[in-house]
Amino acid sequence: MSSWRESLTSIPGSVAQFINESASSYLHQQPSTVGRADSDGGGSEESAPQGEYRALPIPASLVREQWRLIFTSDANNQDLQEAIAHCKDLVLLSEELSEERRWLVRHLVDLRYSLQQLEEAQEAHQSLPSDIVVMDAIRAVVGHHFVPHHPHHGKRSRLQAATKRNYCDHCTAIIWSVVQASYVCSDCGYLVHQKCIDSVKRVCAHVLVSERQYPISEICPEIGLAAQGYKCSECGTPLNLKSSWIEPRLCDYSGLYFCPRCHWGDSTFIPARVIHNWDFSPRRVSRTGLQEIRLFLNKPLIRLEEDNPKLFVFVEKLCTVKKLRQNLVHMRHYLSACRMATEQKLVDQQLGGRRHLSQSNEFYSLSDLSQVETGALAEFLQAVFKTFNEHIRSCPMCLAQAYICEICSNNEVIFPFDDGCIKCDQCNSIFHRVCLTRKNMICPKCTRIQERRLQLDRMRSTEDDEDATDDDVTTKEE
Repeated sequence: MSSWRESLTSIPGSVAQFINESASSYLHQQPSTVGRADSDGGGSEESAPQGEYRALPIPASLVREQWRLIFTSDANNQDLQEAIAHCKDLVLLSEELSEERRWLVRHLVDLRYSLQQLEEAQEAHQSLPSDIVVMDAIRAVVGHHFVPHHPHHGKRSRLQAATKRNYCDHCTAIIWSVVQASYVCSDCGYLVHQKCIDSVKRVCAHVLVSERQYPISEICPEIGLAAQGYKCSECGTPLNLKSSWIEPRLCDYSGLYFCPRCHWGDSTFIPARVIHNWDFSPRRVSRTGLQEIRLFLNKPLIRLEEDNPKLFVFVEKLCTVKKLRQNLVHMRHYLSACRMATEQKLVDQQLGGRRHLSQSNEFYSLSDLSQVETGALAEFLQAVFKTFNEHIRSCPMCLAQAYICEICSNNEVIFPFDDGCIKCDQCNSIFHRVCLTRKNMICPKCTRIQERRLQLDRMRSTEDDEDATDDDVTTKEE
């Protein structure tokens, strides 16, 4: 029985070795058709050559070194240490800012991570009794950090968990959690059978997001099947009529075509369509595109007013949110200087992980834009504004920093976030909007400062003239 289990566990490693050998021989035979893969990550689609695409993440120039760099999950410490040393040498020999160096650095991080996890697993295994079998905690494959998946963890009942089916992202088969072990990537959520780990080709979406650093800004940058060589952009499956017809599916996010195993017909809104057209209608995207959009969802990276300023003219909800965020920015200056607000952690309690909403009114996340459309963000900001306003008007330390309109000489204290008030951009003084309008929008404080500067300049000029006359008199006497 044990020998039968050992033979089954060796199947994924042998399959992955066969795939690597066949892929390397294919690349040796056709070196000219190997291009820059979309799964390789970093650059945008505009910088990639449109006529060349490949499915394997390793560059063509490093295929000969593949047997010394890439290992399956059955590698030991010595193999990983030799691979790390060889990878370091190749990094030093590669050109700066090249595709090879970027791949080598990323692979070096994965190798070191795998070695560290292997050493920790061996130490944990030695400390346990001999009759206990420990499953590997974390496995690093093409940027993924796979951890054991426990679908029943945190569920109220096993019956409730059984109603939801989980599918393998690699082979698209059902994962029967009762009899099959599965792993999930802790970074991007890639779910896979234990037997399919060594065959995974898709680079982790977290790696692509960290290298791209911004969602694709073009609306469906489609290049066509011919530019992809009539192959799936991810796994390289032929999309033609020679052997059998496989439906090519377009990803509206990346503009690339995928096979049904890599494109499940998931629908979500597209960041580029939201930024340019304020269009939140769901579009079909590939699995990679869906994972990238989910990772970009809560990152405040979009400068909406800089990318498309006309949206604030036509979308009234954006103007409301912009005004509320400007008021929160003014309030944050009072709260950051208030000792009581700092002790109560008022900003953290109200905003949590969305502190960017009060730090500036420039950056938006995809989640923020989606909530602007539904109106949820305006309600959230109004609730935060109400809480901050109550604290500032009741706190003696915050009231000490209030202003009084010097035009009308009213004893009412005013703040820059009040509706009927306006702030001078030069001296940061606060006035009633009506009062400043009567003065033709001329700040009296700025006028005084300017007159004082002119007076000082006149005094300096007269002193210089007197010094010059004194020098002339002394020269004539000599």
